[in-house]
Amino acid sequence: MSARYWTACVATAITVATCAGVAAQTISSAAAGGGRDPLLQGLVYNIVDWQGGPLPRQYERSDQLPLSLDDIRKLSASGFSPASMVKMLEERRCACDASVDALIALKQAGVPEPVIQAVSLHSLQPNRSVYLAVTVDFEGVGGAKEVSAQARKSYLYLIVPDGERERVFVGNLQELLNRVDPDQIVDRTDPLLPRQVRRVLVGAEVPLKVPGPRQALVFTSARPNIYSSADIPEADQAAVQRYELDYPASSIQRLCNLQVLYRQDALLPDSWQLMRTHFQCEWD
Repeated sequence: MSARYWTACVATAITVATCAGVAAQTISSAAAGGGRDPLLQGLVYNIVDWQGGPLPRQYERSDQLPLSLDDIRKLSASGFSPASMVKMLEERRCACDASVDALIALKQAGVPEPVIQAVSLHSLQPNRSVYLAVTVDFEGVGGAKEVSAQARKSYLYLIVPDGERERVFVGNLQELLNRVDPDQIVDRTDPLLPRQVRRVLVGAEVPLKVPGPRQALVFTSARPNIYSSADIPEADQAAVQRYELDYPASSIQRLCNLQVLYRQDALLPDSWQLMRTHFQCEWD
């Protein structure tokens, strides 16, 4: 053993012994003084109590997009070996439904069991929520007139089915107009009559748990207490805008955008007409 190595070992042993002595003295002092044991308080950790074991296996990931269940079925039908398919799943993962029913369907399609096990292991985390970003533009009447910051009692609604329930998102137009951080932009489509636009952006992560196709509804109503699509007044039904979307079981992205344009009434400054909306989600 070299002198340098021996010196390092002695120094380490002294350091550990000193720390252990200080810790023991601290614990003894705490016990003598009636204080709580630092070990019980979570201030000191006894690593001797930790369980040993191998580190988690590391996988070399590819920059390619994840595979899908259709990809798995095609590769299996084309004669790729189970070992090759397992390696692909390790490298690329799988943006797919790994539920029991989906795994049974793979088995019935003739996919080898080692591949099915790899699908279960390497599938992306199931989607349980999405990030919903909402952009609302309030367009003025044009000319030199400022955009009104007043709105009659009116509410913007987005309803998204989620299994047996419906997720209802509502925004009071008056409260949106009174936000302290709107963006002011100008629409110069008509150079003789430029329009001031007050833009409000909000966003949050919201729950959406059940995968599959659904129809999202966007509309405006004077009624503040709409809790489901069954509550939509008959007078508002004709103006409801509907958007089809297919929510995947797992995906790389979970981003949905709702864009809404309101135009100020030329005669009633506090009246806003819903001109158009656009709703789309990105999964890849």
